[in-house]
Amino acid sequence: MNEISAIGVMSGSSLDGLDICYCDFKYIESKWQFQNLRGETIPFPEDIYSQLRNVVEFSGRELSELDVRLGIWIGQMIRAFCQRHQYHPYVIGSHGHTVFHDPKGGYSIQIGSGQAIASYAKIPTISDFRSKDVLLGGTGAPLVPIGDKHLFSDYDVCINLGGIANLTINCEGSPRAFDVAPCNQILNKIANRMGLSFDQDGKMASSGNLLKSWYASLRTPIFYQKKGPKSISNEWVEKEVLNKLPEQESPQDLAFTFCKFVGDQIAESLSETVFNNVLLSGGGVYNKTLIRAIERALGVKVVVPKREIINFKEALNFSFMAVLKLREEVNVLKSVTGGLNNTSSGVYYSP
Repeated sequence: MNEISAIGVMSGSSLDGLDICYCDFKYIESKWQFQNLRGETIPFPEDIYSQLRNVVEFSGRELSELDVRLGIWIGQMIRAFCQRHQYHPYVIGSHGHTVFHDPKGGYSIQIGSGQAIASYAKIPTISDFRSKDVLLGGTGAPLVPIGDKHLFSDYDVCINLGGIANLTINCEGSPRAFDVAPCNQILNKIANRMGLSFDQDGKMASSGNLLKSWYASLRTPIFYQKKGPKSISNEWVEKEVLNKLPEQESPQDLAFTFCKFVGDQIAESLSETVFNNVLLSGGGVYNKTLIRAIERALGVKVVVPKREIINFKEALNFSFMAVLKLREEVNVLKSVTGGLNNTSSGVYYSP
């Protein structure tokens, strides 16, 4: 199985929609290569979007119903995507939508039933990539570093600017990776105050000024003093940031200040690392104010890849994790999560 095609699907904490990507993988001379990457982002139906926004308040029965309903919808979207482009993938790798993530409690819950996806897409599906690592004492996150190690090893540092900003350090032997700070979750919420779903090109943030007092308060949580492995849950973001967003300050000033905060946290996370090149991906790449803040803090020019990689790198990673799982190879790294062992994680569902 040295040549295999796969689908990856990802639903992030910023609720931008469902990312679906197709990719062909080849294992040649002990190195993985990928080609023919193609992706689409499909907005959630309004009713599912509304439920996902409030899912942490659901009863067990309501959560179970949404798990299946979301899985059916994802399966239908994948089937339609494959029919449109005449793709015949061997496997689907699905991250699911995270509801609860509490490694100390021994659980990480994603919804979007793997069996429902497999049954409605009519393609074998692998999901639940986090639970095994969490039960082995790991953080279960981030999961992208296995793709950074094998598919983007030419870059010393890979930074993903999604709902949460996380990074992978590739230049120190065994990869290290961890969540850095909330990112688009907060920036999108600030944009909502202006009636926008997001800050187009970072224009709103570009006209703001630094709120010194709020900037200082953002840095106070003990999380930022910890070394990796470490991860951020949606519940933590809600408690530590969203619930404390200043009400009286202008959205422009809030956005500018938070962009600077994210850039500075990335730089502090890399303060002991010697690196030459940095690859960016994720929706935050389109926020020019955020990118300027990162470049200013790092003191280097960052690499912005092709649009398909910017938008679908995480989905690409889950397709790759599924391929590795099929081969019973390591797809979650203990050097990243702090788990007891490297693991081949995920649960297989047949159509």
